[in-house]
Amino acid sequence: MRYRMAALRSGALGLALLFPVSLHAQFGIAARASTLGIGAEVSYRVNRIVGVRVGGNYLQFSRDATIENIDYHLTPHFENGTAIVDLYPIGGALHLSGGFLINHNEGRMLARLNQNIEIGGTTYTPDQVGSLTGTVDFKKTAPYLGIGLAGRGNVAFLIDLGVGFTGTPRVALVGQTPLTGAAKAQFDANVAQELAQVKAEIDGKSILKYHPVFSVGLKIGF
Repeated sequence: MRYRMAALRSGALGLALLFPVSLHAQFGIAARASTLGIGAEVSYRVNRIVGVRVGGNYLQFSRDATIENIDYHLTPHFENGTAIVDLYPIGGALHLSGGFLINHNEGRMLARLNQNIEIGGTTYTPDQVGSLTGTVDFKKTAPYLGIGLAGRGNVAFLIDLGVGFTGTPRVALVGQTPLTGAAKAQFDANVAQELAQVKAEIDGKSILKYHPVFSVGLKIGF
């Protein structure tokens, strides 16, 4: 009989760990603001140790910058998703996180042609350059590691700090010109040289292989 009671107690303990007695605020819907953009998230606390969540983020803005002595109008475009597992080592709000970023972030570049510009060592007038545009993007899935706090109440504040291992940015640069013949061939070669210089500058900055993630949010649980 003692062995049977011990087995029952062990089984009850196992069920308590897998399925908490209180299902209060097991599911959650959250709004977040982060370095990934503005987004929403759905979460589920499987038990006192494990939680899972998925979300999506979006943000677009514009800024001006000078790259390799060329003035560009930049449009960073954040469009990404998250799939994350949270481990709560002491069963409370503190969690360690691991998962993936579904990464469609990119940057669009448009050269400002209001003055002469130097492309690949050759100076061109605005009339000689029809347009100079570029894009910067990343591999589409990236591992994520982080740490954070998430309460289990009906209304809870969220905070996460982590990093996405997005890899070296991929750069493309395209030039259009009304020039023809040998002049156009030289222009195309200069654009290719300019692209190689930009890539070399990016490759030399290892910090650009990582996307820091700082996120705050508010969750409604039920």
